[in-house]
Amino acid sequence: MKGRLGSLQGLFVVLLWLLCCLPSKAQLPEESFPGGQPTQTQPPETVQVPATDQPPVALTAQQRRDSIRRAKLAGLARNKGENEFYYDLYMQSGLPRFDTMRFPLDGFQKFDPAYQHNDFRNNRGSLGMPDQPIEYNPRRTAGFSLRTNPFSSWFYTQENTPFMQSKTPYTYLYFVNNFGQDLNFFRAIHNQNVARGLNLGVDFRVYDVYGAYTNSRSNQYNVRVTGNYITRDAKYRILFGYIHNVAAVGENGGIRTDSLFTKNMETNRLRIPVSLSDARTRWRENKYFFKQSYHFYDNQKDSIAENNKSYGYLTHSFEIQDLLMTYRDQTTAADGFYENFFMNPAESREQNVLMKMTNRVFYSSADMETLPFGYAFKFAAGFKNEYIRWHDKMVFHDWVQWFPFARVQIDFADRFVFDAYLDFGFGGYNQFDFSGWAMFKYLFKDDAQRSLPKRDGIEVRLGVNRFEPDWIYTYHASNHFYWENDWRKNMEAYLQLEVGLKGWWLRAKAGLLQDYSFLKADGPAQAEREFLVVNVVAGKNLRIGKYVGLDNLLMFAYSSAPEYLHVPLFSLQENVYGIIPIKGLAEIQVGLEFLYNTSYYADAYSPVTASYYWQDEVRTGNFVMMNVFLNFQVKRANLFVKGLNIAQGLFGHNYIQTPHYPLVDRCVRFGVSWRFFD
Repeated sequence: MKGRLGSLQGLFVVLLWLLCCLPSKAQLPEESFPGGQPTQTQPPETVQVPATDQPPVALTAQQRRDSIRRAKLAGLARNKGENEFYYDLYMQSGLPRFDTMRFPLDGFQKFDPAYQHNDFRNNRGSLGMPDQPIEYNPRRTAGFSLRTNPFSSWFYTQENTPFMQSKTPYTYLYFVNNFGQDLNFFRAIHNQNVARGLNLGVDFRVYDVYGAYTNSRSNQYNVRVTGNYITRDAKYRILFGYIHNVAAVGENGGIRTDSLFTKNMETNRLRIPVSLSDARTRWRENKYFFKQSYHFYDNQKDSIAENNKSYGYLTHSFEIQDLLMTYRDQTTAADGFYENFFMNPAESREQNVLMKMTNRVFYSSADMETLPFGYAFKFAAGFKNEYIRWHDKMVFHDWVQWFPFARVQIDFADRFVFDAYLDFGFGGYNQFDFSGWAMFKYLFKDDAQRSLPKRDGIEVRLGVNRFEPDWIYTYHASNHFYWENDWRKNMEAYLQLEVGLKGWWLRAKAGLLQDYSFLKADGPAQAEREFLVVNVVAGKNLRIGKYVGLDNLLMFAYSSAPEYLHVPLFSLQENVYGIIPIKGLAEIQVGLEFLYNTSYYADAYSPVTASYYWQDEVRTGNFVMMNVFLNFQVKRANLFVKGLNIAQGLFGHNYIQTPHYPLVDRCVRFGVSWRFFD
């Protein structure tokens, strides 16, 4: 352990040394937001070439155009009210591509994070409650996985963290309320450049939902503090941050008798008996991370890195995750919800603690994630190191494991792209795990200003994974459940097709799963045969003429082995709205929102494991959740008023998505956001 701490201290010493060597000024790039047009600015008329010991070199016309473009990209936001951001990509090393942040009214009424994803989720009804993705998603990299996070929609992560730039301080306030009845949601964001190229920000969000049923209150708060910095010559860049997530929810186990709800026999929801009246789950997570990269290039010709000979990038990222999960209840055998009481017949107090430390170091001949290419052949190679420490009240485990990885990318005429990745695990819990994929993409248009995921084209990806099941399948000990298993490794082969064209997009995935691990009501199990799962998801947000908007999200799904995995055949999210333009006040939108999925045996939820599990007793779905909304904008403020489940009772009372957890009754909510750029 001392050796590991010594290595960690050494890494921090190197980081501090690099920070001390940085120049005092830096600049950052900008780009357009994918949902709208970029803010137009005029390029500079002249470009300064740094003095060197060599005679000045005259730039060609193309080099001059590139230099002007890069000088623009390296500048800060030019206009008051601009705010630029980017999301860090897994193997991004060079200058990121910034998007100009827009605040359209489209979708403003979607304040529930479970419906803000481009996928579908099994939802428990109340805001802040656990949910489960329905869409099949294959693994992309090997590594330790404790379990599926049931709060993944709600937690801040590095992947959903925007790193910003703004000319003036930027503040964003957002508030949602249910007219004082059961919901308070507040969010505040502040970002500003404290020096040229150095941006710091804080983002705070809190949900407090009382719930309509006994012991159904949820409270969440999320905090992240972030920063990013790039030197003027673009040789060194670093991003860093701290994330704090807390979820505290009442676990009532669902209503005891569904017929009281489905037949509307009791309109006072607090009188409907629930399975657990005094049970609580609490998750607390802290994350500390940074990612730094150094670009080796010769700047004899120009101060812009891409106009000089590049010798590649050296990138290092570091992350610590500290996760605490607790569950408490005062349940006895007389309640009839749990069958087993191994340690205490009157009370349960469970606790799981995870600390995961990850280092990634790799060299890349060019940036693996950012376009334009400019290189016919790119490669990267490195390793990931994980130190994992996990314990509950009885057992302690720790592992050290290594994952060397490599990636190759070939560009043919800026239209054809071949990309391949492979990693392999040594030591620890994930010994001999591997993940590999190969991707081929044809681009419809040679649009060198856009990053690869945003360029229209056809992409085909083939992948193969071999991995140890998540730790929760191997070991669990609580007052109500106990298991300790030695599973066969899961095998997964998948084919993925993605198509993007003029705002339309489609992704289709087919996975062949072997030794698939899943939870049942009494514990984990492994599939005894291989089976096929297929997902096809498509969407488009479009305007029909000047006065009609239509947002579409559709999914078809199929599982060849419903004895292991149930999926709904068809799911839909649809927004239809009319647009009323008002001169000087942007626009007003009045519309309907529809949510639907076909009937199927949706996974049920277990409070003590905070996990969804397979069941074949209760079918849910086959109902339409209909909402009506009004979005409007006044100056810098966006506002909405939304009526939820306005068709309650019109087609019955079967709006249950997770077994025994009804969705929200008819209610009215309103929200307002306000932006400040000074």
